Amino acid sequence: MTLVSVVIPTFGRPELVCRAVRTALAQTVHDIEVIVVVDGDDPATRGALATIPDERLRVIAHAANRGAGAARDTGAAAAASDWIALLDDDDEWLPDKLAAQLAAAPAEPALLMTLSRVVGTAGAFVRPGEAYDERIPVDEWLFDRRTWTKGGESFLQSSSLMVPRALFGLIRFADMKQHDDWEFVVRAVKQHGHRLVTVAEPLVIYHVPDARLSLSRTHTWRRSISWALSLRAIMTERAMSGFFLTVAAQMAASFGQRDGFAPLLAAARRYGRPTPKQLFAFAYFYASPVRLRRSLRALMQGERG
Repeated sequence: MTLVSVVIPTFGRPELVCRAVRTALAQTVHDIEVIVVVDGDDPATRGALATIPDERLRVIAHAANRGAGAARDTGAAAAASDWIALLDDDDEWLPDKLAAQLAAAPAEPALLMTLSRVVGTAGAFVRPGEAYDERIPVDEWLFDRRTWTKGGESFLQSSSLMVPRALFGLIRFADMKQHDDWEFVVRAVKQHGHRLVTVAEPLVIYHVPDARLSLSRTHTWRRSISWALSLRAIMTERAMSGFFLTVAAQMAASFGQRDGFAPLLAAARRYGRPTPKQLFAFAYFYASPVRLRRSLRALMQGERG
């Protein structure tokens, strides 16, 4: 019996995806399948995967590039298990990741996540700093600012998620233009009544290379405003203003999109309910040079375990 289907989208990164696959196959839960969806014509990746001698590994290839979201949907459609565990091709799992999530699964419909050890140019630290405990709406946990000076209270990314396969009949990654991890979870919890249950252990190694950061430049403030407005019916006003004033404003500051600050502030006032902490964070992002903010963040975070 297949307990979990692991879905890994990939393209053009044969060495990284093989590393991800090996960490999935090394799980203490043996009854799994690992479905790698190669998103386009990529002989090098298919050849590298062919060197992994494990019958639990399946490789599916798209004829042309359709995007990572469509690749996840393809993998979920081919899955044999009722659970889908998502893994990005440049991330890794610790051996007990799937076992810990299965042990935490409640009787009612739920998504399961773990903490992550984030590794990048700023060092290594555990995120989220504040595990989601279901006491506040999930969108407020993601986007509200709950302290004056410290970020990172919330953090969610696909490699930490295990979700019911049935959800893919209701929500498709291919339909999401950006912020797809957040949107999948917000829709699952707030539209479809699933819980978000957190295993409070860092069981994912989440790599943040420069290449991934450069991709974030496509997440402009205009697209972020449009994205949040598309979820306005299910997000709280506090979450809306938090997204505009903290998440989207930080992106705008990081990529030099200073023309976005006035529209983001206007959107927060019109569609949200700004709090003093959100406004303080917004002013900080507006006034502080990127290099100074990164230095202060690294100083406050330090090396975490």
